[in-house]
Amino acid sequence: MTTDRAVLLADTPPRAEARLRALLPEVDFRPVVLASARERAADAGAAVVWLNGDAEGAFRAVGALDARGLRVIVVGARKDADLILRAMREGAKEFVVSEDEAGLVRALRESIRTSRAQEGGVVHAVFAAKGGVGATTLATNLSGALQAGGTRTCLVDLDVAMGDVLAFLDLGGGYSLSDLAKNLSRLDPALLETSLLRHGSGVRVLTAGPPEQAERLEAATVAAALGFLRQHFGAVMVDGLRGLDDLALAAVEASDRILLVLTQEIPAVRDARRCVDLLRRLGCEDKVTVVVNRHRKGQQIDDAVIADTVGLPVGAVIANDYPAVIQAVNRGAFVADDAPRAQVTRDLAALAETLVPAMPGAARAGPAARPGLIGRLLGGRSRDAARG
Repeated sequence: MTTDRAVLLADTPPRAEARLRALLPEVDFRPVVLASARERAADAGAAVVWLNGDAEGAFRAVGALDARGLRVIVVGARKDADLILRAMREGAKEFVVSEDEAGLVRALRESIRTSRAQEGGVVHAVFAAKGGVGATTLATNLSGALQAGGTRTCLVDLDVAMGDVLAFLDLGGGYSLSDLAKNLSRLDPALLETSLLRHGSGVRVLTAGPPEQAERLEAATVAAALGFLRQHFGAVMVDGLRGLDDLALAAVEASDRILLVLTQEIPAVRDARRCVDLLRRLGCEDKVTVVVNRHRKGQQIDDAVIADTVGLPVGAVIANDYPAVIQAVNRGAFVADDAPRAQVTRDLAALAETLVPAMPGAARAGPAARPGLIGRLLGGRSRDAARG
């Protein structure tokens, strides 16, 4: 479920929570206590804060949630001018009397609609069915294709131990996920632009950081960072998911789409089936697109066999072209730069076309009236002149 339909319920009376669930079954209500509301903010698009005795704690929660970009509704026992004014000063968008059930439902529906329109970008999680299937190649090249097509893109490497995104793009270390999480409250668009690593194509890059720093990353940090980045980029591409540990789960839950990458090999197909089973149990099956990398026609393990085994249809295939891919990797470039007319480039461009954010307000890198991705990529225009 995407975050725009997730609503935090802070200190909500049980009876009121039950009524809201009955009246709004399509909403993912997530009860929290005041102390944990800020940490859970990245998982939601709106919040309801009840004034149940600890008024100061409630108002602190309102301010923290508003700072994280949530639309906050405050519920009080009565219309009190001082309470209403304080709530609005802390960032609340509405104040509703607890007995006004219809008013609260209306406010919630409006908050959900508004958060959907303002949410901005789309988070894509590139999930490797097993090691060595080329997930990082896909993540980097899809990021480049999206950026080339006019979508402001940030590439996030979540591989704590062996992340390769920097090597693939010939970049040095820089700002990390931990750094971003520590500065969420003060980062504005201008400071964010100067903090993130910038590839010559315009793609911004964020890594887990040095091992000693990355090992301390927590799931809440990942969720908060991805929630923040989606507000500033049209697309966020997440690489480095090599299993379903806490960090990967946070990324999967925060994503709008999961690209499950495999190859035409029995171990990869079997592992993909296990991944789909796990994602299905997590309720994420509808977000999964199966991508067959290094695809060759006429193989015994064809698309039909893969679909039957994995339990989902093949959504995209990327042609096998080792010479073109390795040449680009060794240069820190995109495949489209070195082999603009190759089938692998055409396949990457076609997949990227399906990832272009369709949400209202998605951040764009330039004017909307631009040539399509395939036309731009096959034109062979190199980005090397922009590198640096």
